Amino acid sequence: MPDRPRRPARRLPWTVLLAAAVILAAAGCAADPADPGPPAAATGAPAAAGDFGGTDIAWVQLMIPMDEQLLPVLDLVSQRSADPALTRLAAQLRSRYTSEIEQLKALRAKAGLDATNPYAGHRMPGLVDADTLAAIGAAAGAEFDRKAAACLREHLEQLASLARSELSNGTSAPVKDLARQVADSRSAGLAVLPSHSVGPSGAAGGG
Repeated sequence: MPDRPRRPARRLPWTVLLAAAVILAAAGCAADPADPGPPAAATGAPAAAGDFGGTDIAWVQLMIPMDEQLLPVLDLVSQRSADPALTRLAAQLRSRYTSEIEQLKALRAKAGLDATNPYAGHRMPGLVDADTLAAIGAAAGAEFDRKAAACLREHLEQLASLARSELSNGTSAPVKDLARQVADSRSAGLAVLPSHSVGPSGAAGGG
């Protein structure tokens, strides 16, 4: 009897990636034009496990890298910012994100998914990539604060929008409960983010 081919490791279903596109579109997130991003949106994604629908899973899977990839920025702000308000916000977010990432991972495990990041290598608003982190790290003084604050503003705005989209389209009560906390906390962060630190373009690029 010939050997059966090995089954590949479980990957995130296409329906979940499609749901991610729905979340991004509903939140008004325009992906980098050079990056195809998730596939075009489709409706009617089936439930992944229990009451976890495709939108719920997509939101959890996206939130984990969104939170994790901001942590180095928050650490840089705590170490190098001359703006007390910015430093205080970074410390508050660092504490919240550490707890929140554990909650998200618990939801991911409850949904029966592995630790694969389906968004690895993608560029999208609010997701801190290596280039953005390098540009912030290379800045100093007022320029550092401007770039860091611009990064935080984009991140907080996008996560608040993504959370509202999950609240509108999700089906899982525990996921929506966490999304409600995210929407509230990101809006609160935006309210105290020092606007004077943000440049006219509001961008955190390397220019």
